[in-house]
Amino acid sequence: MDRVTLNNFVAWLQNRGYSPKTIRIYVGAVQSLAKYFDVPISLRYVQLPPAHPVNKKHPWNIEEVGEFIAAMDKSVYKSIAASILQSGLSVSDLLALTYGDIKEEFEKGIAPICLSLTRKKTGISFITFLGSWSVKLLKDYLAHEKLDNETPIYNVSSRAVHAYFRKTAQKIAGHIKGRNPYSPHSLRAAFRTFLSDHKVNPLYIEYWMGHALPEQQGAYINKSRESWRQTYKEQAEPWLTPPQCKDTII
Repeated sequence: MDRVTLNNFVAWLQNRGYSPKTIRIYVGAVQSLAKYFDVPISLRYVQLPPAHPVNKKHPWNIEEVGEFIAAMDKSVYKSIAASILQSGLSVSDLLALTYGDIKEEFEKGIAPICLSLTRKKTGISFITFLGSWSVKLLKDYLAHEKLDNETPIYNVSSRAVHAYFRKTAQKIAGHIKGRNPYSPHSLRAAFRTFLSDHKVNPLYIEYWMGHALPEQQGAYINKSRESWRQTYKEQAEPWLTPPQCKDTII
């Protein structure tokens, strides 16, 4: 097995969204298997991703987010991208949503849609929202879907989401080596950045993102569902909606 073959294997894994750590494990497994059969493989000229890469996120502005999503050709990923930006949810928490989480407000045409959730990773309960723009893209995606309460809204894997974001990023930015700076997590980070830039209360931002808050700050988030909806609509949603998309929201 020559270095060209191994480099092609590395590129194949990167294009499918595998992390640098996973790629190194897979290549190491190939090397170990070859060693078992007394076939030496040197990794000297194999372009492996760094073991501890610096995960540089693209410094989004809101117009760019609109352009990035417009470059997507599948409604499911358009909806996922807009939902991450407008809710601040992680990919894993977004993909864990079931139709029952949105059914009542979605079918009544209420927007922003309130999501009352518990983070999978930490067990922290919190509230966040899908703004009118992401609700519109969600409607487009669900137009021909029939879901019951327990059905996941998005029937795709996290790996598929990361791979599609990478593919879309390469349409815009050309070849990307290593980690994708236009990752789903970069949109979650943009949620915080856009709201911080517009002086939204930091406690609100942390709460909407499902982060733990100091116990003594609990009084600041003791608001009703409708009060939170109004706060989000007035203080957050305007900064999380690309200006070129505002005319498309009914």
